[in-house]
Amino acid sequence: MALSTKPVVLVVEDEDLVRMLAVDAFIDEGFVVLEAEHAAEALLIYNDAAEIHVLFTDVNMPGLLNGIDLAERLKALAPHLHVIITSALPVLRSVDHLAATFVEKPYDLQAVCETARDLLAA
Repeated sequence: MALSTKPVVLVVEDEDLVRMLAVDAFIDEGFVVLEAEHAAEALLIYNDAAEIHVLFTDVNMPGLLNGIDLAERLKALAPHLHVIITSALPVLRSVDHLAATFVEKPYDLQAVCETARDLLAA
């Protein structure tokens, strides 16, 4: 079986409805979508995935790791990974070292998908 040529995005969001809407938007835009409710689950999914091109993560989540911690860990494993970070709250820690794109909540899902496509094309 051939691997998919579609870009793969990992959506990490603890709010079920928000995650479902993001997943649907990425699918509608032609992405293969993997999803996780929190960072620990995202790490397990990452370990099982053949390849992930884009991480789209909320900052504030339950558990020991937040979205910035998750992005740092995954970027250490895959420096080519594109990262989009979102939050409705002020981010108290810089994400500049991740070369991440920050999108404030509430966000336009089409714009987020376009941002992901732009990152992949760069």
